[in-house]
Amino acid sequence: MARLIITALSIVVASITVTSIGASAQTVQDGDSIKRADGVRVRLYGIDAPEKDQPYGREARKILKRYMPLVANTKEYDEDRYGRLIVELFTEDNKSINAAMICSGAAWWYEYYAPDRPQFKQCQEDAQKAKRGLWAEEDPVAPWEWRRR
Repeated sequence: MARLIITALSIVVASITVTSIGASAQTVQDGDSIKRADGVRVRLYGIDAPEKDQPYGREARKILKRYMPLVANTKEYDEDRYGRLIVELFTEDNKSINAAMICSGAAWWYEYYAPDRPQFKQCQEDAQKAKRGLWAEEDPVAPWEWRRR
């Protein structure tokens, strides 16, 4: 698993200005949501991980928990309709953890909210072809479809 995480991060490079945060000040809620020590709820930009009660949901949460010690910076985008801060997480060398979640098969690229991210698209295509993570399932259901059930 550690090799997969390192591999996923090595393919993902982002070059934007970000702000520092303390990774230890986060609680992972699920595969695409965290809660900061100050109580602020955070949603990861451009990804949608399986729900907790959905196949691969618990695994996605575990994978994000493994990435959290690598978080050095964030880029804040906006707030969603639920009042959560939308962010992208980065390692010290500016590799996107959000993209790594997609590359490792722990989340879908949420194209509706991040349409101009070819890196996310490529990560998802690669994960699908390699049947990594949730893509190992015969017929994975996207979280946005799962929530409508």
